[in-house]
Formats: sequence, structure tokens, C-alpha cells
Amino acid sequence: MAIDLEYLGQLSDGDREFEAELLSVYLEDTATHLAALQDAVANSQTEHIEREAHHIKGASGNVGALGMHILASELETLGKQKTAAGADRLLLKLNAEFEAVRSFIYAYIA
Repeated sequence: MAIDLEYLGQLSDGDREFEAELLSVYLEDTATHLAALQDAVANSQTEHIEREAHHIKGASGNVGALGMHILASELETLGKQKTAAGADRLLLKLNAEFEAVRSFIYAYIA
């Protein structure tokens, strides 16, 4: 599942309106940071890869998007190691996972 609904429910204390708002903000924010991460990977800017991936990792963990959290963590590690080797492959996976998360969220908050 793209979002851990049990975790999200605990976080929101079952408030679906709050969940919808939180998830909407998450989607908007993450799309912005994914675009910046795309640029960082394209230009092998490891410090930017680390920073953007760290942000995505934290935001994803906060809403229970575990797949996003794991992939962003892997990208953050590459940035910390000052390498962009394999970052393009991870970014493709991260983008695909984001699309799955986005579809799930749209269906969930509809």
C-alpha cells in the first residue's frame, strides 16, 4: 500500500478532513522537491541530492509513505557519500512510487 493508513489514522486521530489536508500539502511539497532533486541528479550535485532527498524522506515518513521514505533515504545516502552513481535509477523508482502514492491519495481523499 502506498500510504500506511493505520499510521496516518493514528497521526490524525481519525480526522479524515485533517488527513486530506495533510496529504494534499504533502503532494504539492513533494512534487516541488522532486523537481529540485531531478535537477540535482541531472547535474550530479551531491549536496543538493542529499538535501532534497532528506526533505522527501522526512515528509514521506510523516505521512506514512514508506516506499517513498525508503527510496529517498537511499538517495540521501548517495549524497552523503558524495556520489551520484546510481542516483538516476533510484530517481526513476522514486518518481514511479510518487505516482503510485499520488493515485492512492487522490482515490483516498475523493
